[in-house]
Amino acid sequence: MPDIIAYFGPLELAGAAGLLILLAIGTAWIAWRRAAHRRRQRLLDSLPYPALVFHGRHPRAHNSPGADWLANLDVQAIAADALTRRQTVVRTIPAVEGQSFQARAVALSRGEVMVLLEDLAAAQRQQAFYRNFIQNVSHELKTPLTVIQGHAARLGDVPGDTESWQASRRIIADEGKRLTQLVDNLLTLARLESPAFSLDLAPLHLSGLLEEAILQVSDLAEARQIGLSLNLAPGLPRLDGDRARLKQVVLNLLDNALKYTPPGGSVVVSARLGEGAEAAHLVCAVQDTGEGIPVDDLPYIFEKLYRARRARGRPVEGSGLGLTIAQQIIRAHGGDLRVETAVGHGTTFTFTLPVKP
Repeated sequence: MPDIIAYFGPLELAGAAGLLILLAIGTAWIAWRRAAHRRRQRLLDSLPYPALVFHGRHPRAHNSPGADWLANLDVQAIAADALTRRQTVVRTIPAVEGQSFQARAVALSRGEVMVLLEDLAAAQRQQAFYRNFIQNVSHELKTPLTVIQGHAARLGDVPGDTESWQASRRIIADEGKRLTQLVDNLLTLARLESPAFSLDLAPLHLSGLLEEAILQVSDLAEARQIGLSLNLAPGLPRLDGDRARLKQVVLNLLDNALKYTPPGGSVVVSARLGEGAEAAHLVCAVQDTGEGIPVDDLPYIFEKLYRARRARGRPVEGSGLGLTIAQQIIRAHGGDLRVETAVGHGTTFTFTLPVKP
């Protein structure tokens, strides 16, 4: 068999090198494009409202809420209009059941357009909520400040009246404490709703935490002549939780129970291992024999600054933030907080917490 000799000169070497360079550039370009697509998809998925990217009238990418809008002709038309004008186009698009969406089409590079859709009714509800929230906070701050100012002025008018001076001093101290609690609750709520919020998780025994909370409010229960007891099932497992936050939940529920239970009533705290669907959870309940919550108020008790009405026109205590904070803390732990009540017979708040396998 004759030998085959292949001549590989400078020209062929340059061609091979050029081919390898083109292959490397092509591979790098494909990798860059894939990375860019992944970044774009992560951006779309992070948006809570429908978002789509079009190339002309053809969809290129979308998030989960945007999937329902892929075939919408109005969305396709506004995307094409933004591409033609090379500028942002804003238009209202009617939807089902009288809803309307504001569509904002933003022209990007390389002939692409991003379309963002906002539910106008939801935006209006959110704006109304924050207006009411600011008004309620302003009212909650103004009332104790007015009381403090009035009694502070009174202290200078009655230098020889020790009894009146002491009474004003107590009122100022109580209202100052009320203000501090409101500000603390607002700061806590802001932290809980911050994207940077995280729990300080560590192994803990819920039974020990409940015993500490009971001991902390026992003097208050005794002063109000309310029976306070703890019922723990044997052998409760450990859980991973934020001890300080969970104790805050328990103290808040105990404070509400003692606040709305008349003298001679009782508050019972219990904890057990769940059954059935709750088998992998600890179930803790705070049960009182107090006034109960009116049926009309029940759907709103976990809303910010909402305070249920009291029987026979009694004054409503608290800031209306405690149950909102408690619910968010329990949910952050992967649990749930629910309520059962009967007017005139009492209320039971129950929360669940997942246990370590």
